[in-house]
Amino acid sequence: MNIAQKARQTYQKYLASKLAIAFSFTIFVLASLALGILGSYLFLLLVPIVILPIFICLQMTNSAFAKGMSLSQKNFFSFYRAAFTPTLSGAYQVLSSFLKAALLYFGLSFVTVFIMLQFYLTRDPLFAQQIESISALAANGNLVEALAAYENNANIIFISSIATFISGGFALLAFLHFIGRNSIVPHLALSMSSMPGRIAFSIHRQGLKFFKREFNIDYYRATWLGTPLLLIGFAGGVLATYFLTRDPYLILLSGFAGAFIALTPFLPYYLDVMEEMFKKYKDRYIAISIDQAKKAYEEIKVAQKLSEEQQDELDKLISDLQKKADTKNQDQEEKSGEEE
Repeated sequence: MNIAQKARQTYQKYLASKLAIAFSFTIFVLASLALGILGSYLFLLLVPIVILPIFICLQMTNSAFAKGMSLSQKNFFSFYRAAFTPTLSGAYQVLSSFLKAALLYFGLSFVTVFIMLQFYLTRDPLFAQQIESISALAANGNLVEALAAYENNANIIFISSIATFISGGFALLAFLHFIGRNSIVPHLALSMSSMPGRIAFSIHRQGLKFFKREFNIDYYRATWLGTPLLLIGFAGGVLATYFLTRDPYLILLSGFAGAFIALTPFLPYYLDVMEEMFKKYKDRYIAISIDQAKKAYEEIKVAQKLSEEQQDELDKLISDLQKKADTKNQDQEEKSGEEE
């Protein structure tokens, strides 16, 4: 069976329990989005202290069902503290993922606004005169009047809204894509009792240099459905509030809510895919991890001072990796000898 088939088999076996925890995660996301109405800063603050830890609870619980763990709130939230441990710190690369998604957001906004402005300016002489009038007000220092004219112009409102929705939808897709692909890193970090998340991510990144093409084929073949689900959900959330308010921020939050609702039944399957991906590529990670762990060790030592305890943990990590590699090689040699 391929990756998708194995993941689908696991998903179907524990379907009710997996849907229950996915629904719990979505409830926390929707609650965070609701609080985000009070201010975008509040929603951004909730991402590292609520949404990410609950996502980790979702991922760990989703994986634990196959190991015999029963469904309960206590078991689900027992993984919450793991989000703040060195093992998972830096594993998902949330900050870098957010920055890349933000760059995409502003880039798409600029391109969309530019294209739509050119379209309207060349086809609507009245709109061109209105833009010239607004520009003249701003040039003469009448900023309040210019801003009022800008905010009351129906075409400008429409253009800015469309740009916000297009860039917001694809930025959310990009952010979840980055986080989702990095969700294989916790499996790698947890496979070694003393592996910090930053080193696990470094090993994952280096590993992709050797098997990126095969990895991407497996990944996209098994998870392609997530993209249309997210975009359809986002569009549905936008349309649900577009005619109720003129505030693009509120409409954008509604779009985010629609996207997560649409993704709810897909999330456990997606996490099952990432676990199957790790099982397939685990030996390859180990094969290259010794050298990369040593390099990462040196990078961390240069970047910051390590305590004696942290140095001992990293030394133990390198030793564990070496033992795993030796054991793997020994098993392969014994298997080859039996075949001969």
